[in-house]
Amino acid sequence: MLKQAAAGPRPGLVFRLLALLVLFLLLPAGLADAESNPGDSPVQPVVEANSAVLLEAASGQVLYDKNPHEHRPQASTTKITTAIVALEKGKLTDKVQISKTAAETPESAIWLEEGEELTLEQLMYALMLFSANDAASAIAEHIGGSEAKFAEMMNAKAREIGAKDSHYVNPHGLDNPNHYTSAYDLAILARYGLTKVPGFAGIVRTQEKHIPWAGHPYERVLRNRNKLLKTYPGADGVKTGYTNDAGRCLVASATRQGMQLIAVVMDSPDMFKETALLLDWGFAHYIKQDLVTTDQPVRQVQVKDGLANRITARTAKDVTLALTPEDMSKVKVEVDLPERLEAPVAKQQKLGIMEIIAPGQPLITVDLLSDSSVARKSKWQLFWERLGGWLSSLF
Repeated sequence: MLKQAAAGPRPGLVFRLLALLVLFLLLPAGLADAESNPGDSPVQPVVEANSAVLLEAASGQVLYDKNPHEHRPQASTTKITTAIVALEKGKLTDKVQISKTAAETPESAIWLEEGEELTLEQLMYALMLFSANDAASAIAEHIGGSEAKFAEMMNAKAREIGAKDSHYVNPHGLDNPNHYTSAYDLAILARYGLTKVPGFAGIVRTQEKHIPWAGHPYERVLRNRNKLLKTYPGADGVKTGYTNDAGRCLVASATRQGMQLIAVVMDSPDMFKETALLLDWGFAHYIKQDLVTTDQPVRQVQVKDGLANRITARTAKDVTLALTPEDMSKVKVEVDLPERLEAPVAKQQKLGIMEIIAPGQPLITVDLLSDSSVARKSKWQLFWERLGGWLSSLF
């Protein structure tokens, strides 16, 4: 039980939440599901893919899922993790010499030749646009020393990100019983790449890239296999995949009105159609809302015996959620702050907590921090101040 729950959140925050609700109600009617009444919970989309997830990138909030943690072959969506590890561990300007093993990697390829030299950046575009397996092998050998050691790095990174349903034995995604992932893991791995890894987003949204082809009078032309980049408004990533065992897989992202969604389908009869369906559904029913921000003061707290009488509390982090109109009307915010503190108070000192309760979401707890420091008055200052107060009380 929060100490100050009865008092409720500060008026400014209430006004902000009400303003966001009004914004929802003013949305064009075309954004609502034609079969739903305004304010109703959105009807779930129907997809035929074996597994699927729709996730909001800023918060990591799952908006839709179907068999999200089922282990499945991942095909070339593997290369999302390959790219993450390579970008974090290597330098794009690195020169990579192609080995015989990499040149002979089967299936999708840009026909690398033994002894050929390309930069890591050029190989990254071959990896993520053209889905080149030979580029994946060359990258793995350059970063990890071998495919096996690089796979160990991939597994470690996946665990760090929270992808608990994934296991890698190679950098390209060719079928292997011990090489698998889940729709949810692909979504959070893509989210990590798009939001945390410099260079990742720029590569996966590129539609076409030319790189050198030694011994030829022309360059290699790499065209992105993600057709949504051309056909879906706002599309900005990320990776296709296909093998006989995995079926057709796609991790797709798109951004509209400041909200980025990530859709994943695995073993889909029509991966582009179904990811577009999920993205359409998400954009039609949800809007990204910044519930609290670090630049938004929460409340002032009195300071006893300080050089300043008050200090302002702010949230330690921004809180963003994708919400429907019905969800927005049910959001509750509770603030737990003391009425008074005793000096000294350090800058960024924890003063209390804020709890945000939103439908369908786990309780969100945010620390409330002081936005400045307050020094304690000296003993002499306190003596004369109290003496003056005592004398004043006599007259």
